[in-house]
Amino acid sequence: MKSFIFAFSVITALSISSLYSQQALKIAVVDLQKAFNDFYKTKEADSEMKSKVAAFEKERQEMANDLNKIGEEAKKMHDAAQDKTLSEAARAEKQKAFEAKAQDFQAMQRKFQEFQYVRTKELEDRSQRIRQSIIDDITKTILEISSREKFTLVFDKSGKSLSGTNVLLYSQDVKDITDEVIKTINATKPQTKAASTSQ
Repeated sequence: MKSFIFAFSVITALSISSLYSQQALKIAVVDLQKAFNDFYKTKEADSEMKSKVAAFEKERQEMANDLNKIGEEAKKMHDAAQDKTLSEAARAEKQKAFEAKAQDFQAMQRKFQEFQYVRTKELEDRSQRIRQSIIDDITKTILEISSREKFTLVFDKSGKSLSGTNVLLYSQDVKDITDEVIKTINATKPQTKAASTSQ
């Protein structure tokens, strides 16, 4: 599964009133794509989702194999019911058995389709919730840094326009807070037991 991808065109920073008081603008840039990719929560989420997708694919394949098996059995039973060397009573009995097997196949097919729909939606919903939570964490950190550093505006230099071009084409003598954002968000990572006991 691809790593989660998002882009903001512009994050409007704090102290908008400074625009009206004609104070000098204090602008910064941040690479939100890099911050997102380098966040430990993103990497953990990727690992978790890959594991869940693998489990889903395994279960889906097992169900598909069972479905194919029943389908093959139903075909054989159908062919047997058409055997002209058998008596009419024998063919009728085999036809009855085939119809029962065909019903089993249809029921399993519906179950398989429902399973795929439900599980796929569950995975997509979970992926979206995790991604939004990560975005919220990064945005909160950017706003905290912006407030502390008293930035007027913070632009996402990784943001793309509708045409696919970079929103921010050029900047000079503008502070890049990407590394500070990444350092801050990753500082919240809980220490492992092994790391904490070794100190």
